[in-house]
Amino acid sequence: MLCLATLFAWFIFYDPFGLGLPHALPRIGLDGLYRRKLFAFFLTIPDLLVSARSFLLQHQYEILSRSIPGVFAMEERDFFTEQNEQRTHTLTCPHCGKAEEYQLAWLVRRKRNALPRHADERDRARFAKAQSYMVRKDDMVACKNIRCRKRFDVAGVQSVAFLESA
Repeated sequence: MLCLATLFAWFIFYDPFGLGLPHALPRIGLDGLYRRKLFAFFLTIPDLLVSARSFLLQHQYEILSRSIPGVFAMEERDFFTEQNEQRTHTLTCPHCGKAEEYQLAWLVRRKRNALPRHADERDRARFAKAQSYMVRKDDMVACKNIRCRKRFDVAGVQSVAFLESA
């Protein structure tokens, strides 16, 4: 799109084929300053289209859910706030048998205090049943023993853990 707008503006303002367009433009009121502004406008059109498209892609769920109420159910992530956390766990390497403490990454989803505004009855029922929970992100760790250093699966630690409500 950028190439097309640039090519059009270049053709209009610089007259590569000798059609006399740059000389005819002042006669219809397009003098130098106005032509430069028009040329700059043609260059910004693709940027405007790209930014509008990215906005629509980012907010398509919100736009659709507000335009047609009750048709689109809320997603589970709308009920929670997400946060990455590191937690310490004691794991034993199956290769060398040495127990060490390892930092495991968790995705913590805490239930929001209030339901978002565009919720319907089904969403209210799902929100009432929702609980805060953690999902383990690390499936493998490397042994901390200098002689071993082998990777092993994280066993003995749940992959999903529910949090106590505070």
